[in-house]
Amino acid sequence: MNQELKQSIDFTFELCEEVERKLQNYVTLQKPLRILLQAELMVYIMYLSDSDATIDVRESGFLLDYLGYDYSPKEIDAFLKNQKVELFPQTIPYCFQLFVKADNIMYLNSGNISLASYALYEIYEALGLELIAVDQNIDVQEYRDLTNYLNMLEAYMNRNLEAIKKRSVH
Repeated sequence: MNQELKQSIDFTFELCEEVERKLQNYVTLQKPLRILLQAELMVYIMYLSDSDATIDVRESGFLLDYLGYDYSPKEIDAFLKNQKVELFPQTIPYCFQLFVKADNIMYLNSGNISLASYALYEIYEALGLELIAVDQNIDVQEYRDLTNYLNMLEAYMNRNLEAIKKRSVH
């Protein structure tokens, strides 16, 4: 396990509390943001694990090591069969949207730039890169799916972060 990545994930989970505080007057969450993010990252890992049409035991172990979910490859496969995974690569995760919203609230209220959404983007990137290498067989489709997903997240930030939009006008 990559201890630096694990620490970064833990830091991002702690960052969820700060994001929740920024959003408290704007959004009502049914569960703590940390729990929502953990579930979204789980689905992300499952999605990438299945990109090469084979879920390796090391990929299921990755879920346990980094997010605490203990699923076998067969359980991951069954979970994905019950989801609309074809929509996943075109769907911005709810927590990612909330991180961008919190960054915007801070920027619009105080003029300060928050990097919470960038930190979350970096978690998606680092997790994805670590995952596709965990089975020691980087499949072209896995890499393509990862790259496309990260491009979608980056484009969302570029379109929606007020600090970026304001800077591009000047």
